[in-house]
Amino acid sequence: MDNIRYKEAFLFLDEENSGVINVDDVHFLIRALGHTPTEHDLERLDDEFLHNKTIDYFWFTDIMSKLSCTKYSYEQIENAFVTFDKNRYGLISVETFKTAMMSLGEPLSEQEMNEMMKDLPIDEDG
Repeated sequence: MDNIRYKEAFLFLDEENSGVINVDDVHFLIRALGHTPTEHDLERLDDEFLHNKTIDYFWFTDIMSKLSCTKYSYEQIENAFVTFDKNRYGLISVETFKTAMMSLGEPLSEQEMNEMMKDLPIDEDG
């Protein structure tokens, strides 16, 4: 399923049907496909893959496969969530989530936060 999305996104930016895209578009595509790499992750990708001015679909899928592998186990993610779920209801407030995402680790910008919030299931209690 992801391969279809990757191919469609790649072809969308391959306006000349040359089989390559500009490396400047790779970071945009990564984020447009729902990944949220840190600046450090992007720098590593640049060092490893993006030496030329263009990149073909083979290299693009290689990059995406590396990003698709999470470095955290389900248990680690669950433990991190529980840290913010003070009442143990399986929910955290929008404000708690925003504060965590904008201040911990690689902080998100206000624009990145708003983009992410559009896709979250938020009930009337927030």
